[in-house]
This record gives sequence, structure tokens and C-alpha cells, in this order.
Amino acid sequence: MPEIRPVESAHWQFDNVRWLIVGVLFCGSLVNYLDRVALSIVVPQIRGEFGLSNSDYALILNAFMAAYALSYGFGGKLADWLGTRASFYVTVGWWSVAACLHSLSRGLVSLAAFRFMLGLGEAGYFPSGIRAISEWFHPRDRSKAVGILLAGMSVGALLGPPVVAALTLKFGWRVMFLLTGALGFSLLLPWSLFYRRPERHPWVTPGEREYLKEAAAVPEGAYERRMMVRDFLRYRAVWTVIAARLILDSSNYFFLFWIPDYLIRQRGFSLAMIGGMLWIPYVASDVGLITGGWTSSYLMRRGFPVGFARKSCMVGFASLLPLVVLVNWSTSPTWIIALLSIVLFGFAGIAVNIQTVATDLAPSHSVGTLYGIAGFSGSVGAVFLQTVIGYLADRGRYGLIFGMVGFLPFVSALIMLTAPIGTLRRPEPAADLEGT
Repeated sequence: MPEIRPVESAHWQFDNVRWLIVGVLFCGSLVNYLDRVALSIVVPQIRGEFGLSNSDYALILNAFMAAYALSYGFGGKLADWLGTRASFYVTVGWWSVAACLHSLSRGLVSLAAFRFMLGLGEAGYFPSGIRAISEWFHPRDRSKAVGILLAGMSVGALLGPPVVAALTLKFGWRVMFLLTGALGFSLLLPWSLFYRRPERHPWVTPGEREYLKEAAAVPEGAYERRMMVRDFLRYRAVWTVIAARLILDSSNYFFLFWIPDYLIRQRGFSLAMIGGMLWIPYVASDVGLITGGWTSSYLMRRGFPVGFARKSCMVGFASLLPLVVLVNWSTSPTWIIALLSIVLFGFAGIAVNIQTVATDLAPSHSVGTLYGIAGFSGSVGAVFLQTVIGYLADRGRYGLIFGMVGFLPFVSALIMLTAPIGTLRRPEPAADLEGT
């Protein structure tokens, strides 16, 4: 519990205000993903009611992913333009309304439209969160904070099966969307109370203010003005992150959107089994996020360069992903859940480190833009892969599907080995596109 003490300015001061802010961001990620996974839990019922095929479901997912890509494209710039505080209000309010509107769906077109709206709001949240972390944390501590932010996603996915299943069984899927969608509005008050820019926050203690000054120090030669998209695209490191996210995010959405439906339709799980067992892999994912973030921070504190810390974690955790191919061959529900737990643990360790790289490369005033560029790339890749998965699923080619989603994250980690990770410097007049 933070220590509280009054000061002469008549304000209260808290030790480690930055962790209170991360706590709100964690809750935002939790609700974001709870709203996102709700459809995947009830899609067997919706598909039966609306007569949807696997390809139709893939189309609905692509409506979400297309909007997600668009939102990442401008959401990062929106966060840098509006600032972290205002962009939080806009994105959380938008996605909460969109989630509630799912209850009014009448078929493929309306459900896809509401899913498109949800994607517009949900993607824009994460550039705001990453930007807040870059403002409030030293580089050596950012991966731990990003791990907590992303852990909210896993907790949301963890709570999704039991919460959504219970609400749906009691009230029906339409009321479930209303109740889960309304949760986002509860985030607005704590954000109003806790978040300010570090230099303007009245609760910051002198000790934390010194920490924040060190964190905000601009390296010699770094950009002092807000960076534009064209500025980032001058650097090989940025293009490497774009390529890695293009591949990595594709697998993430398979685990999020297709696994519940696969377990019910292909492996004989009931909705009650989904609610009672599928939370376990998401606990493993939370552990992977915290472990991945802590490990790279530990390596940096031990004197290893940021690039070595991030890359070694990515490759190490990626080595667990190929085990996912065994899921399609296992006949035991216990083994299926155990394998998914190991795989999601590994995926989380990669994800937290690759997403923290945006804060390693960009100054805090432009982190949202860079994170948006990378997220746009990942969403474009996901749109393509969801289409392929829908085609293969209609033909029962799940072995090939699991092979792809197990192999692609390892490729992403290998691509990141070529990235020069460090603060982007202003190019000299004669510099070429190689950058840093």
C-alpha cells in the first residue's frame, strides 16, 4: 500500500504514483479484452441462431480486425495529439458503447458492423496506455509496467469464459453484451482521479519526481519534437518491428477468437467446460507477461544492453510455441488445457518484450505514433490470417492451422534479432534509410 502523507501545499502525496496509474491501465486492458472475447464464447449460439458458417465468422472477425488496423493507424497519432488523458476517455467510451450495441444484432451484417465499431475503439486504447508508461517509467522498468498493462488483457480473457458463460446461461447472450459492455464506463472516474502528466501531478513525492526527471531525460541527438510517421519510417529498427508484429499478432488472434469455438465444435467441450477450464491457460499467460517483463528488466539492471535483454527473452519464450501442434492430436481435455497453458505462457513472454520496444525506440512524446504503426501492421497480418484460418477450418485442416500459429511467433522472434534497439537519433543530413 503506498505511503500517504500531507504536505505544505495542501495536497496529499503518494509514494509510487506511477503504479496507481498502471493499476487503472491494467483494469482498462481487462475490460477491453473481456468485451473482445465475449463473442468467441457465445459464437456457437449466435451461429446457430443466425445460420453462420466458419467463413461468415471469419468475415465478422475481419470486420473487427480491419477497424482495429485503421484505429491503430490513427489511434497512435490521436494519443500523441490529444494527450494520454483525453485519448483514454475517447477510446474507452467508444468501445463501451460499441460493445453494448452487440445486443441489438440481427444477423451477419449488423453483427459485423458492431464488431467494426468495437475494433475502432479498442485498438486506440493501447497506444494511450503505452504512452502513459513511457511518460511515467524509466526504460529499465518499462517492460514490467507493460507486462502489467498486458496482463490485464490475459485476465480479461481469463475471466471471459466463466463470466460470459454464466451471464449467457442466466440471461441470454444479448443481455450479456449489455452488462459486459457497460463495465468500461466504470473506468472513467478513477482515470480522472489518478492520471496527470508527471510534471503536473500534485501527488508526486520529491523522490519520485527525481526518478521521473531521470526517466524523461532526452539522450543526445534524440528527437526533441513530436515525430511523424515519415520520421519513423527512415529507420531499419522500425521496419523490423513492423515485420515482426505483422507475423506475431496473427497468432494472437487465433488463440483469442478461435480456440473456444474449436474446443466446442471439434473437441466436444461444453459451454460449462469452457467456463470451468479455459481460464487456466490465461492464468499461464498472465504469469508469462509478468515473467517476460521482469526478466528483461532484471537483465538490464544487471548491466546487459536493452537489445540483448529484449531479444534473448523473445527467442527463449518463442521456443515454447511449436508445442501447440500437439493440441490437435491430444485426446485428453486435461492435456489440451495444459498444452495451451504452456503455449500462452510462451506467447506472452514474446509479446511483452516486443511491445515494450516501442518505448525503447521512441521518445515519450511520440510513443503513441510508433506503437500505432506497429499495431497497424499486426492487425493487417491478422486480417489476412483470419481469412486463411476460416477457409482451412471449413475444410477441417486444423493440423495445418496449429502448425502455422506455432511457427509464426518463432519467426517473429528471429526477425527481431536483426533489430538495432535503442533510442532513435536524428539522422545526419547525409544519412540514408539505414538509420540506427
